[in-house]
Amino acid sequence: MNKSTLKAEFINAKIKDAKYIGVSIKTEGSSQPEIIINPRENFDAKFDYYMEAYDDDLILIAAKGKKDIRIVAAGHGNRFEDIENQLIGEKGKGWRELIAGAIDNAYDRLIASTPPQTEEEKTHCEMIKEAVKGMFINESRTAAEAEFIKTHIVDYEKIFDVCMNGDDLEFKKGLVRLQKMQNEYVMQREREETANE
Repeated sequence: MNKSTLKAEFINAKIKDAKYIGVSIKTEGSSQPEIIINPRENFDAKFDYYMEAYDDDLILIAAKGKKDIRIVAAGHGNRFEDIENQLIGEKGKGWRELIAGAIDNAYDRLIASTPPQTEEEKTHCEMIKEAVKGMFINESRTAAEAEFIKTHIVDYEKIFDVCMNGDDLEFKKGLVRLQKMQNEYVMQREREETANE
């Protein structure tokens, strides 16, 4: 976590019109991090504060030399539960490892079927792999989105295969299909939760 990733979190929260953004702050000597959740109306003021009060590694400048206080995670969503699951909950965990594994599997299959001829080609392939990982892993997910990934990881692996084989159009089509499926899954979960309240 650094200033760039925190900035990206605020940008994503605004793009998605999220109701809340939360940060996890670890303080030296405390066993558990502090979770601070802010409503949409506070986004700009909190962003300005974090950019001014924390250094590039998100360590609180005023406390340097006395105590290590730093922002270690951030997340956004429309419910407190979404933030909790992203920052400290169990439901939101594990999807990054699944995605990374699916990308690694697709990469290994590509290298096995068409091995790079030169070191330059191999480096290029590895760069593509890491770029795809960055695109998928750096984004925050709500609990429902994380569950969708876990239950549809085979579908993700299929589109990573397409991506690794260089078919950009089919990759984009696959992403759109997955996003539509995810949206339907999340809406269904929300309907179920509303019915249970």
